[in-house]
Amino acid sequence: MNNLKRACLAALFAAPVLVGVKASAHHAFGAEFDPNRPLLLRGPVVKIEWTNPHAWFHIEHTNDDGTKTVWMVEAGTPNTLLRRGIHRNSVPIGTEVVVDGYQSKDLSMRANGRNMTFANGQTMFMGSSGTGAPRDGADPTEGSTAEEQKKLEAAKQAESEKEKEKE
Repeated sequence: MNNLKRACLAALFAAPVLVGVKASAHHAFGAEFDPNRPLLLRGPVVKIEWTNPHAWFHIEHTNDDGTKTVWMVEAGTPNTLLRRGIHRNSVPIGTEVVVDGYQSKDLSMRANGRNMTFANGQTMFMGSSGTGAPRDGADPTEGSTAEEQKKLEAAKQAESEKEKEKE
């Protein structure tokens, strides 16, 4: 058997394995995040990972007791963000932001981001939606149910009250 035939056979057998690895890395919202655990994170962006299948924004959030925790916030794919006009340098490291989203089911310091709000009030949809994601009105391509909107508003109100108590 010549080298060309060997290479073709190797590629033929390797392709399903490589495709399987790529496909298993991507997940639906409901597989990893809890739509019943909305959260708000405030703080500076300390790191950005512009990778497939999702971009990740690392936010240093100050907890109620004054300690700081770095959260990993999942956004949409880099391609989705680029189509919305967001590129890897759109949010410089150190930028103060407020992110609303949903905590991971394993209760780790990971979240799925819905909106990122900047100090000037500008809001950026983080592009992460799809199967299992709440329809909360953050994604301009979908509507939201009244119940989902109430949950989001309740979480925002609770966070606002905590901020007022600190002042």
